[in-house]
Amino acid sequence: MILVRLHRLLLALLVGWCFCSLARAQSLDLSELPPRVDLVPHLQLLLDADASLQPESALQQADWQPATLRQLSRGSTAAALWLRLDLVNSGPEPFTRWLALGNPRLERVELHRFDSEEGWLLETQRAGMAYPPSVPLARGMDAVFALTLLPGEHSHLLLRVQSRTVMTMQPQLWQPLAYLDQKLVDDLRYLLPIGVTLGLVLYLLANTLARGNQLLFLLGLWLGLGAAYDFAYYGYLRRYLLPQGSELAARLPHLLGLLSNLVLVVYMQVYLEMRRRCFWRLFFPACAILLIAFSLNTLFGDLRWSIAISALFLVLFYLVWPLALIQPWREGVPYVRAFTLLLGCVWVFTVMRIVATLGYFHTLGLAVLYAAIAFKVAMAFVLLYLVARYSVSESRHLEAMQAEWLVAQQIEQERLSQAVRSRSAALRQAAVAADEAARAKGELLARVGHDLRAPLTAIMGYAGRLEEAEGTLRQRALAIGRSAREMLALINGLLEYARIGVQPDALLPQPLYLGAFLRSVAAQASELAARHGNRFEFRLEGDLPDVVALDAKRLRQVLMQLLHNAAEFTRQGRIELLVQTRAAEQADPQALPQLIITVRDDGPGIAADQLPTLFQPFQRLGAGQSHQEVGLGLAIAHQWVVRMGGSLKASSAQDQGTTMRIWLPVEPSDETTIAIRHLMRQDSRLPELRAEGRRLWLVDDSPAVRELLLADLTGQGFIVTTLADGREALERLSAPQQQAPDLLLTDFRMPGGDGLAVLRLARARWPDLPVLLLTSAPEVLAGKEHGFSAVLAKPVSLAELRLTLARLLGLTVEGEA
Repeated sequence: MILVRLHRLLLALLVGWCFCSLARAQSLDLSELPPRVDLVPHLQLLLDADASLQPESALQQADWQPATLRQLSRGSTAAALWLRLDLVNSGPEPFTRWLALGNPRLERVELHRFDSEEGWLLETQRAGMAYPPSVPLARGMDAVFALTLLPGEHSHLLLRVQSRTVMTMQPQLWQPLAYLDQKLVDDLRYLLPIGVTLGLVLYLLANTLARGNQLLFLLGLWLGLGAAYDFAYYGYLRRYLLPQGSELAARLPHLLGLLSNLVLVVYMQVYLEMRRRCFWRLFFPACAILLIAFSLNTLFGDLRWSIAISALFLVLFYLVWPLALIQPWREGVPYVRAFTLLLGCVWVFTVMRIVATLGYFHTLGLAVLYAAIAFKVAMAFVLLYLVARYSVSESRHLEAMQAEWLVAQQIEQERLSQAVRSRSAALRQAAVAADEAARAKGELLARVGHDLRAPLTAIMGYAGRLEEAEGTLRQRALAIGRSAREMLALINGLLEYARIGVQPDALLPQPLYLGAFLRSVAAQASELAARHGNRFEFRLEGDLPDVVALDAKRLRQVLMQLLHNAAEFTRQGRIELLVQTRAAEQADPQALPQLIITVRDDGPGIAADQLPTLFQPFQRLGAGQSHQEVGLGLAIAHQWVVRMGGSLKASSAQDQGTTMRIWLPVEPSDETTIAIRHLMRQDSRLPELRAEGRRLWLVDDSPAVRELLLADLTGQGFIVTTLADGREALERLSAPQQQAPDLLLTDFRMPGGDGLAVLRLARARWPDLPVLLLTSAPEVLAGKEHGFSAVLAKPVSLAELRLTLARLLGLTVEGEA
């Protein structure tokens, strides 16, 4: 242990003696220095060939020599450089200076600071692309160290620099503010050409999108990669994207340079059409393959070896490829002279950097910087000239193509106009002929209908008179009348089927109460089903609209045809009429809700081979059908359903019954649109009441219904108060000191409150008040637990309404319906 301490003491004395001798020769006084000092004349340099020396052992070496700018520019090397410097502060105040090496691409830089008298190591700082910045305020642009000396303090500095990239330095000592001011000026010098280049890139990419030109895209990609390479070369990539330093920060600049040259090779191959030139068609693809290999090795392999080998390759490449411009120049390839000028700028600028990478040229001087900026600006102007000339050429070519296209379009338009005129004339003639044919067909149908119906009517009349006779004559008269009626039905079917094609707009949709219409159809169907001992079921499912607009006559005809077929072929079975609804599709604003009407029976069914032709005319359902029918009923029903915008489908199996299903779009409507004659059912005789001043509240949002009921009820002696909707009824029911009416007559669906809300509030205030509901809502009519005193269906039957009022109020009835 004593020997180790003694060895360290002797080593420290030796280091102190070395720095004392250096201090006597080359000490820099910080208190007397200007804002910027070039340190090259004040430095001593030691080359560490295998980069193995430690700070103490480096100081013991005897081959230290004065540093020169040429010795500080060595290109890519595996060696390490040691630099030593002595600083002193003879002033009365502390001084802080920044030591900057002037190269943002140095990888590893270490600063060792020793005590001037004892020789002890005081501190170690690190900078470079492999480490975070030693001075954060320097913004990571350079290898910068902060040095602060107290009054009278001496410091001995030892710098170790090692980099696989370009080993080029220009050490300087700066006042901090002066350094930051200078960096702002440098930012303008470096970033101005980069900004100009990026502007050109955006312009070229915009033209690429507009024109779809491959050459403009390659040119823009080459310039973009070149701008990215400059951005990394001057340290901005590390400053903004990798501020903490990394291995990638050292590899990216060289990788971007190789990729930029790769795109240049591809661009020259395409632009100069090297594929048709014997030597160059092999030279450029081979160079592209080598550049791809160098790029992969730069990213994943030995960086120093990749930089050295690729730099030698690029030197050879840039010496050879200008020869490729000779033949295109002779052949007069478009813009080859301007392109040669552009590549000349690229050639000079790139060769300068390659030679600096090999260590034969120092690129940090202001003269070289200004030369680089000049070359960049020249490249930008040449590129602008090329793009402008190319745009003018493209515009002229496009104008010529447009002129040719316009001429061709005019010729084609004239030809099409002539064809349209001739075809329009033909269509007009065909339309006139079709109208005449339809008119003739209509007249024929009218004459045939009249000529056929007239003798049948006479036959039916005489048969009716003969039916009054007795015995055999009466039986024969009945047979004649039955046959005549069947023949008349057959003729009517034939005429209607033919008339559908002649009168395509025969639909007359009108608003009506959907529930009342379906119940009337069900009543007729119940009588049909009972003829052969069938059980009839009628069901309404879903939220059916109260009022819809449809052609009731044609829909009734369709439904009765389907129900008639079901009743005709079913014996002692079940016939079902089911009506459902499907809401309109929200994605289509013009879509309508649909009614799904199903007629189902458990009769003998239809054979599978008859289903495809079931809705065609003159198709009989089975052998058991009477001979008088010719199979027009389903064909007519199908035509009417299609005419109404719906569809009719059949599903059946032998001996398992038949299901007919209609999908029919319907347009919801409002009670106010219903014709007055449809608001009430016709009664042969109306009972008379003696209301004797009974007070009645009438709540309905349809003005036509209110007027109809007001006129009828007032005529019976009622004092009627009309309320326009549910909101008005609820407000009157909630009003204080309101006298109760004798009866409340209300609709169900109303704005501002439905019939249930009116019922609840009325019963809450007057529990014994009779409340009569008039509605077309199917779910209310089908329900049992609604709570109303009575429920009547719309359209209104005045006879039924008067009898219900008499029953609820105990009135005297003078007559019966």
